[in-house]
Formats: sequence, C-alpha cells, structure tokens
Amino acid sequence: MSENITDNKNNINEHDNHEHEYDGIKELKNPSPMWVIFLFFITICFSGIYAVKYFGYPNNGMDQASEYKAAVEEQKNKMITMGGAGNKLTEPQMLAAGEKIFKEKGCIACHGAKGEGNAIGPNLCDNFWINGCKPEQILGIITEGKPEKGMTSYKSSLTAAQINQVAVFVMKKLVGSNPANAKVAQGTECK
Repeated sequence: MSENITDNKNNINEHDNHEHEYDGIKELKNPSPMWVIFLFFITICFSGIYAVKYFGYPNNGMDQASEYKAAVEEQKNKMITMGGAGNKLTEPQMLAAGEKIFKEKGCIACHGAKGEGNAIGPNLCDNFWINGCKPEQILGIITEGKPEKGMTSYKSSLTAAQINQVAVFVMKKLVGSNPANAKVAQGTECK
C-alpha cells in the first residue's frame, strides 16, 4: 500500500512538471512585488471612493449632470434679470445706456439709427427674428456675434452689464417701434 502511495506522489510530481514546462520552457512561480500588489489595492480603494462620491446615494450634486443643471439654472437666472443683481440702474437708465452703446459701438451701421435694418443688417423693430426670440438668445448673439453673417462679437469690447443694457434697449425700445422705411421682416415670428 505504501508503494502505491509513493507511486501516486511521483505521478503527481511528474504531472506538475509537465503542466509547467512547454517546449523546453519552464514556468516559474515568481510572485508580484509587494509594491505592485499594494498599488493594485490602493487603486481599487480609490475607485470605490470615487464611485461613491460621484455616483453614490444620495446624490450629492457633484456628478456632471447635476453640475450642468446648476450651471444652466444659474445662466437662466442671469439672463432673466437682464441687468444683473448688482445693477442699480432703473429701466429708463438702462434704456438710455443701451441706446448710447447701440450708437457708439456702431450698431447703427448695420441695423440703422432706429433699428430699421439696411442692406447689411436685419430689422430689429418687428417681431421676426433670425437668431431666436428668447432674451438669452439675443444676449448670446450680441455676446458671441455671428461672423459668417457679419455680426461682430462684443464679448471683448463690452462688459456683461453693457451687453444686458443693449439687449434691454433692443427688446423694449426697438421691438414694435415700426419706424419708416423698415427692412422687410426676416426669420421666424416671435410671439
């Protein structure tokens, strides 16, 4: 019986040697260095903490979707106030300041002195708009411009408050004024 057990052990050892040697190449059992194993576990721990922080429950507002929604809401609030919370100007003062900027910055060259439009720029006095009807779209076109259509970007030459003043002037004083010799309506009707 003991011979039988010894033969089985020899067969197992031979079997192990055959499993780890192919074409004369021996597979050695070298463990990974401890620093690699340690780094691996640190990475796993970091990914767990990161997942809980940014995707965990309850939603802590730090994920990209929440940050985007907060930024959009902040921008909407900024656009709705049109003058900003720190603006101390009354509406007539804003209209006067916006009109002054409209004339000084050369807006009349393309849109006419009364916003009636000319060969270059569209009519600003009717309810038809090319680049959108909403206040944030009007602010966006003044801020960013539209170079392919000849509209200059004013973000580098006007402050945000000045851009708001021009937008308020256009929306409250020019729209609906119907001056003589106004250019034909362009774009879609805003209601």
